[in-house]
Amino acid sequence: MAIIIYEVLRRQVLKRTTAKIKLAGQRTVDTAMTAVLAQLASSVVAQQVSGNLHSAPVADVWGRGVMAFEYVLKTPGMTAVDLPEVRRILNNHLQAYARDEQLTAFQNAGPALRVTDTWLRDGELHVDVAYLMNEATLEYLEDLRRLTAK
Repeated sequence: MAIIIYEVLRRQVLKRTTAKIKLAGQRTVDTAMTAVLAQLASSVVAQQVSGNLHSAPVADVWGRGVMAFEYVLKTPGMTAVDLPEVRRILNNHLQAYARDEQLTAFQNAGPALRVTDTWLRDGELHVDVAYLMNEATLEYLEDLRRLTAK
């Protein structure tokens, strides 16, 4: 019985710790996206909750600790042809932000913040951004790379 109680408590502590780390990572990425969008901002309107940029974790399916978040931006007139350029611009600005804020990637695996996916749906631009701060996120990016290579 003591072992069962120990395991339940251990899992709760791990779950709470993971949630705190994910929230901290999400806040970092939200701050970066807010700064980047402010620089680009004339025609882009981001979804907000209580005046703050709204993001949602995208990688719960991939496992715990993956720091990847989705942003939805209202972009009237944007077409699929624009997506590669939008992705390039966002990546450049996120890399500059990460450099300025001294955000480093796990095991120096490249830029700490990167756009992993962009797509349009119902006139809105969806942008997935990963914060490469841990091994789980690095593995997530490697899985994405393998999926797109096929």
